[in-house]
Amino acid sequence: MSAEGQGLSRSKGGSRVFVSHANADGEYLKKFVTHILLRGADLCAPDVFYSSAADMGVASGQHLMERVRTEASDSELIIAMVTPMYQARPVCVAELGAAWARGVLFPLLAPGMDRSDLEGVLPGLMIKPADDENVLDELADRIRGLGFEFQATSFGEGKVDWKSDLRRGLAPARLDLPPSADDMKRLARELESTQSALDKKTDELEELRNRHERLLAAKTGAEAREADLPTDERERFDALCTRVTEALLGLSNPVRDAVWHDVADQEMFVPERFDSPDECDAIDDERKNGLLIVDEETGVVSPDSTFPRVRRARDAVAELDQYLVPQERSEAFSDWFKQEYETPMDLKKKACWNAVI
Repeated sequence: MSAEGQGLSRSKGGSRVFVSHANADGEYLKKFVTHILLRGADLCAPDVFYSSAADMGVASGQHLMERVRTEASDSELIIAMVTPMYQARPVCVAELGAAWARGVLFPLLAPGMDRSDLEGVLPGLMIKPADDENVLDELADRIRGLGFEFQATSFGEGKVDWKSDLRRGLAPARLDLPPSADDMKRLARELESTQSALDKKTDELEELRNRHERLLAAKTGAEAREADLPTDERERFDALCTRVTEALLGLSNPVRDAVWHDVADQEMFVPERFDSPDECDAIDDERKNGLLIVDEETGVVSPDSTFPRVRRARDAVAELDQYLVPQERSEAFSDWFKQEYETPMDLKKKACWNAVI
């Protein structure tokens, strides 16, 4: 029966290979041990100790730290699988320091790690990546020096499988570093911004619920239009302006002017043809279309509100006009309006109309 089958070490001197590693790197370690040590160096399970393996580590019921200390003290070769997670584990660092002090340390750097990432005694050591051909061959020589015998071909096959797994994405566990002070400040700003956005959305949802209740309670078209408007002054103003803009779409300039004059309680006259022939023609066209009414005796022009779209435009402008009453608006809104439009808050003034609409 083979030594592996008997569960005996194949080393002539009875030495074991101790693999120091972080438990989080379990899959990465398992592939290394399988390809390089078991297949490549033809070691048996009793020849290898690494704590996270069921058959090569600490048995159930044994004291973990005592067993690890014993194995580390007795081993003539300690392979330190240096990874980002490894350096963050105090036990691993202690194992590494003890192995270095005894002169039995053989560190292997995880592929992709930079020497600038190394800490403790490691920056001063010659340490190469775990996928480096030469360093793996050097490891083979160290294992042979313990009394193990194996063929170069088997070790070559183990190296091929190990490097193949690395190319396919095998890697140690990622160490998530704690956020820096700048990161914390950025996260705090993002949290504040997110909370602000959430509060805004909550307010908007509450506003929509209230608006829905008002719409359900509305009994007339005017009440429904009123109920559908936001309660916030600025938002309500914007909604009314949008209504006016949408209602005026498709209406010609003469009809728009007539609507404003009507709401502003001002008379609009047909201009002298000699001075404004194009405007006269445009008014005449809309008179023929029926959207404008022209008093032949006085020349006064007024919108024909029997047309639905003309009536909608007039109603929208009238609602906005009724809203822009300084006595009914807050001081903050009035100040904002004057700053924004640089005009008194009075839609009956043409300058205000031109600025807002």
